[in-house]
Amino acid sequence: MEAIEDECNSALCIVWLANFKLVLFAFGKDDNISINPSIPLLDFILVIAFPIKIKAFQYNNTNKETPTSNTSRKCAAFKLDSAFVINALLWSISIQLYVLYKAHLSSMNPIVVHILYASRMVFGIQIQFASVAALSKLLTGKELEPQFNNPYLSTSLGNFWSKRWNLMVSKSLKSAIHEPTRSLFTPVLGRRWAIHPAILATFMVSGLMHELMPFYAGRTWPTWELTWFFIIHGFCVTIEVEIKKKASKNGWKLHPIISTPLTVGFVLATGTWLCYAELIHCGADVREIEEYVALVNYVKHRLRIAW
Repeated sequence: MEAIEDECNSALCIVWLANFKLVLFAFGKDDNISINPSIPLLDFILVIAFPIKIKAFQYNNTNKETPTSNTSRKCAAFKLDSAFVINALLWSISIQLYVLYKAHLSSMNPIVVHILYASRMVFGIQIQFASVAALSKLLTGKELEPQFNNPYLSTSLGNFWSKRWNLMVSKSLKSAIHEPTRSLFTPVLGRRWAIHPAILATFMVSGLMHELMPFYAGRTWPTWELTWFFIIHGFCVTIEVEIKKKASKNGWKLHPIISTPLTVGFVLATGTWLCYAELIHCGADVREIEEYVALVNYVKHRLRIAW
């Protein structure tokens, strides 16, 4: 596969998530599969290969698949929510801006280029995940758990990473890394403090696994900027946990009007500084936009022939 989107998605879904899910399944820790021993083969393949999770209530007590009509399958698959429409619109605008100013990118401020690329990636990731979810709904006829939960409304870093952004990856990391690490350190540090090495280990593993994406995209040796991005966020989350505990004892809580811009701003600032800089360094941004332009031109050409 030569398309950069295919390469990055393969690194995420097959090399990373699929292996994590299979390991969890082998140890009976993947509740989406382990609690349903008679799960249909198609459901099993989709759950393993894609960043999706089927809602558990759709299997009855006898582990038989709940019947669903073809009409309801199609309705569930193509039901668009406002978040998808907004992400698609913003992603399209960012693509057009990038194409429009491509000739001037070399003379533009690197920070502006990074922000433009970061915004395109953020919107694009959510669109890709939503498309995979729609296909899976169409094939299985089952409702899926949400993959994102309005990340722009995050009130803290812990809230962003555990409850709002890329929930499928977060749940896999929690089961595969966080919980075993916390159990390992609990006899030594106690459960109260064991959460900190568990958080750091989770973010470090996440950073190392994210390094696969620029490696697959550019075939270049990692510069470890992605890893440092997650390590920094891991340390920040551990500090945040302690601050929240002390603040809750004193009955003090930061209002979302203040905490949300601070959280989203910090994620975007560190992301444009470290996370997306590595993808730009390996030339992934140039390849990606060239592939989009080629795809659009091909579609336009085919439409002209059809008419």
